[in-house]
Order: sequence, then structure tokens, then C-alpha cells
Amino acid sequence: MNTNSKAFSLFWQIYHKNSDFYELINENFLNKKIRFFNEDEWNKINNQNFISPIREMREFIDMFLLGYNIGNCVGASRQLSYSYNNVDIVSGILPILKGTLNAEKEGGHCWLETSNSIIDTSLMLVIDKSLKNDLGYIEEQRLTSFQLANSQIYQARKEFVNDQNLNSNRKK
Repeated sequence: MNTNSKAFSLFWQIYHKNSDFYELINENFLNKKIRFFNEDEWNKINNQNFISPIREMREFIDMFLLGYNIGNCVGASRQLSYSYNNVDIVSGILPILKGTLNAEKEGGHCWLETSNSIIDTSLMLVIDKSLKNDLGYIEEQRLTSFQLANSQIYQARKEFVNDQNLNSNRKK
């Protein structure tokens, strides 16, 4: 996906306004500790069965194409989590988001974490977890992969989202 699309507008806004973020991004893109969503994330997004709350989002990818991932980190992160095994859903604060859509007061945020990465659906980044403190992620609550694996409601939703028989976008 083109990094000039609406999905990336929050990233570019912060990148151009915040010199510390700008420097961290540049340094860690070079050493490959930060990257934009790549084919792996886009395939996960494209291959989901999705029931949209609004008419203009027919597929999960539309959330990103239309820029609805910005300000909707809880929904986007949770939806994307269904395509991962062993992922935690984490909520807390990311101070660089203070004053942005739905994070006006404190920079409230939600993201995914694997054993080695942060997956941020608002910034469209996959970040090495060693940079968590450098970027300012402050964890307040975590739903662990163990808790998610033992939630019947979560697992039923995950099964629906990943049912290959339902999705016309998937290769059969």
C-alpha cells in the first residue's frame, strides 16, 4: 500500500511535527527495527471475513484505505489480532498521540504485541519491542494470548474471521 494513503496520515503528521519521533524513526528504519506494514500484515488484513459497522467499509482493508484506522485503534487492533496466534492486545498511553483523533487528552492507545514486536494499526508500523520505552508506549492493561485463547467469545469470532469458506478474497 502506498504510504501516502489515508491509513498513514497520522504517522506522517507526527513524523513532520515531532523531531524526537522523526529521529527515532529514521535511525530505526535504517537498522530495520521499525518498518511500515508489509505484505504479511496486508495479507492478514485482506484475508479476513469482516462485518462492518458502516456501509462504506465493506472489507477490513477499507478501514485502512479510508483512514478509519486512525482514532479507532481498539477496533483495528482487536480485528487484526484475530489473524495472529500468540498475540497480546495492549492498551495504555502513547504520549506522541496526545491531541490526535480520539486521543485528545492523554494519548490513550491500543496496540498488539508479539514476543518481539509491537504492531501499531494507527501508525501503520511494526516496531521491535526493544524500542517500546524509547517511543513512549506506556502499558496500562494487557489481554494476553493465553487469556484470548481461553475466551470462548474471542475464539468464536476468530474462527469466523478466518473461515476460508466465507471469504471471496482468499485463494482456495
